[in-house]
Amino acid sequence: MKKNYKKRLLNMIDEKEYLSDKFNRTTNNKNLDAGGRKKIPESWSKIHFKTYPRFNKVKLTRSFSKKKISLLSVLNKRRSTRTFSGVSISIKDLSYLLLYSGGIVNPGMVLDESRRSYPSAGARYPLEVYPLVIIGNEEIKAGLYHYNVKEHTLEVILEEDLKQWLLESTGNFKPITKASVVFIITGVLDRARVKYGDRGYRYVLIEAGHMAQNLLLLSTGLGMANLAVGGYIDFKVTQLLDLELVKEAPLYMIAVGGYV
Repeated sequence: MKKNYKKRLLNMIDEKEYLSDKFNRTTNNKNLDAGGRKKIPESWSKIHFKTYPRFNKVKLTRSFSKKKISLLSVLNKRRSTRTFSGVSISIKDLSYLLLYSGGIVNPGMVLDESRRSYPSAGARYPLEVYPLVIIGNEEIKAGLYHYNVKEHTLEVILEEDLKQWLLESTGNFKPITKASVVFIITGVLDRARVKYGDRGYRYVLIEAGHMAQNLLLLSTGLGMANLAVGGYIDFKVTQLLDLELVKEAPLYMIAVGGYV
């Protein structure tokens, strides 16, 4: 039985093997030891936070209205749209989206015990978020920012109009330049790999999906249009975020803006 299975597998590989097939096979679990360790390494429990200490910061708020939003209503309303009205986003709405999509939801705790609103394999939290504000206003200027999760602030990376960069990076996808903000989600791979090896990359990708869905549903609840974007030129994103010399990879873009 095993020989036949191996023969079929080899025949499939001989026909055509994609790199993704090889990755999937290489990262298969061969065995599991769930909870068998008596002592957990510190590297498995310490949560890491990326910050830009020398950059200017924009304060975000944690104070929001107590308006109740039905989850079923939001799920029914959410639609991908390629038409945005070109309006700007308020700092309050931006704070809301960042806090509840990927921020610390139990502030005041020891940082290594802090938690967020999405599941993370081993609580490694490898994701970083870079809001690219397309339509600026007096509260928040157009440009590129980094979300400092630990402090719930935005760190200013670039204050400039990046519409042309967006066009070049998304294959001249013009509708995205009318969005209010594009959230660029990246993954610091070693945060997951330290515990899970190469299989950790699977978990990072899954986690990006969790956070993205949070952003999509939260923005829908605010009455905003949204679009999940996977079509971008990776090296252009890597260059803009200056990730060439670090093990951090662009994973996803979520565009949010006003309905036409």
